[in-house]
Amino acid sequence: MRLYKMELFKLFQNKIFKVGMLATTGLLFLYFWFAEVGGEISTVDGKFYSGYEAVQMNRKITEEFEGDLTDEKVNQIIEKYGLPAKLEENMPGWRDGNFLNDFVTRYFTNGAWENGVLPTERYFLGETELGKAYDEIGKTPYLAYTTGWKVFVEMLQFGLILGSILIICGVSTIFAEESQTKMLPLIFSTEEGRRKDVPAKILASFTFTIFIFMWFVLVNFVLCWMIYGLKGFENISWMVLSQHMLQPVLFLKYLGILLGLAFQALLSLCTITLCVSAYQDSSFGAVIIVAVCWGLPVLIRMFFGGIIWLIVDSMPIFLVMTGIVNDIYEIWYIVLGINVCFAIGCLVKGLVSYKTKQFA
Repeated sequence: MRLYKMELFKLFQNKIFKVGMLATTGLLFLYFWFAEVGGEISTVDGKFYSGYEAVQMNRKITEEFEGDLTDEKVNQIIEKYGLPAKLEENMPGWRDGNFLNDFVTRYFTNGAWENGVLPTERYFLGETELGKAYDEIGKTPYLAYTTGWKVFVEMLQFGLILGSILIICGVSTIFAEESQTKMLPLIFSTEEGRRKDVPAKILASFTFTIFIFMWFVLVNFVLCWMIYGLKGFENISWMVLSQHMLQPVLFLKYLGILLGLAFQALLSLCTITLCVSAYQDSSFGAVIIVAVCWGLPVLIRMFFGGIIWLIVDSMPIFLVMTGIVNDIYEIWYIVLGINVCFAIGCLVKGLVSYKTKQFA
């Protein structure tokens, strides 16, 4: 326990970690406020709102219609707010819409701002793909202001990419620093060092990784809850995220799979970093090699398919991406299994290398 606390202290007291934690958290706040909140727009009674004012207005008008979604409720929304029709070049979304009539246009008309198609046809709930998806699972869609969950999922990817950088910079030093500072002979000269040093380093690294994961998830959750609210989680992910999925999956199930894959992604990144650190005699060299290993799957995926595609999708950099659940939903457990096996292999390989140095 003493060695574990020492290793944990070294990781958290590292100047790079302290500066990096402040910088990445600051970037997360900036991205949230300017890209997410700043991008919100709403037009109500002819008045245009943007940013935080738009968020407040969209929340307010949605509360009036919150509840089970029916054709009657859709008609009431159209009567009160009409359908949006204004588009601007290189600008996303309907420029004269709000959360409610945007929602109605997306699911109950043929309008699509992404394709520049104005709404000219109106559909009933039972005729829409949304209605058929809910019929398939035997549930009723629940109208609520779901933007908070949509932003949470979008922010999660950004936050965990920043967290991955912190893990690479922090854990890379765990073994390599001992070789760099010529401390290995001293550590292995004691009985405690030979028996407990490696388990203490590994346990401290995993604790460090779990802390980073929890930090970015919690900060993201609190920000979205405070600004947007977190309603509508009982719906299918397609309705919450405004993204079509091949199957109607309840959002909470989708979120559970997404968080589980992301958590394993960071743990496996930790094992990769430990493995490289065990082989390297320089902390800087370890950071560079791990960074290359972390980003390389992106290039590989661009040029290869088939089984290579499946293996690449199980790598840490892809498992933190929010679109991964839709891509691998049918086989997510296989992808997770590949990642776990890969992580165990990296950990064992690193242990063998570090132990070899002990007898060198």
